[in-house]
Amino acid sequence: CWTADSLRASQHWVHELNDAEINDLNRALDGVRGRELLSITRDDFPLPVLAQRLARIRADILQGTGFALMRKLPVAGENEERVARLLCGMGLYLGIAQQQDAAGALLHHVRDTGVHVAGRDDVRTFQTNEAQPWHNDGGDAFLLLCREVAQTGGKSYVASAHTVFNALLERDPELVRTLQQDFYFDARGQGLLGRGNVQTVPIYSWHEGRLLVLHKRHYIELAQRFEEVPKLTRAQRAAIDALEEICDDPYYHLAFDLEPGDLEIANNFAVFHKRGAFDENADSPSRRHMLRL
Repeated sequence: CWTADSLRASQHWVHELNDAEINDLNRALDGVRGRELLSITRDDFPLPVLAQRLARIRADILQGTGFALMRKLPVAGENEERVARLLCGMGLYLGIAQQQDAAGALLHHVRDTGVHVAGRDDVRTFQTNEAQPWHNDGGDAFLLLCREVAQTGGKSYVASAHTVFNALLERDPELVRTLQQDFYFDARGQGLLGRGNVQTVPIYSWHEGRLLVLHKRHYIELAQRFEEVPKLTRAQRAAIDALEEICDDPYYHLAFDLEPGDLEIANNFAVFHKRGAFDENADSPSRRHMLRL
């Protein structure tokens, strides 16, 4: 459990790479130049210096704060292909890449494609410039690497799902009882694992003694259009409203701007995150571009 002030006070979650670690990455990248991205193994991408820091980060993601921010990754002036190899190569030291859509893509490019979620069954928020409300992604953890920033907007926010749970429990135990009931999430045309139109799961749940979370307010609301989905009850709406009200309180969330070369890493079972809307000049040569693993 943590609050914004406790994170700002410790700074243990911020990892600024030193020259030796940056050189380590560049040597590994030179060694896989021209290789098919997803054919690269950990043995192909040796990081004798940086591996020690990545092991500490992995432990903190799994059992500690659940959130880390790495800075000074060498992306300036690099093409999209090399940056993708950088992210996937580092990811090999943190876990196993999981598919992010029905097509089986292991790496997503997060940028505005000019589409909108409203009125479409197959568009996901990461493909737009719209604000992403408080949510978690689908894998155990996510890695989000900033290559380019937008002209305005796009601020990132994180909050401890465990601290929020405790605040809800203190406010009214009925809220956390409700959030441990099944909710229906729009699958956005992905149909992963044969789930069809929706995924059914509690927002908060317990597994092997650990409190886990999965929340996507906008997908819960969008699932209401399906006839087979029960209508949200007043208690369910009140519980979600309370959860997001607590998340929105600056006491509970940390807000920051990702800059080129920043890598955000978070445990999806322990941390809520959201993104502000962003705007871009169509004539600008630089457009917001994040890579997600």
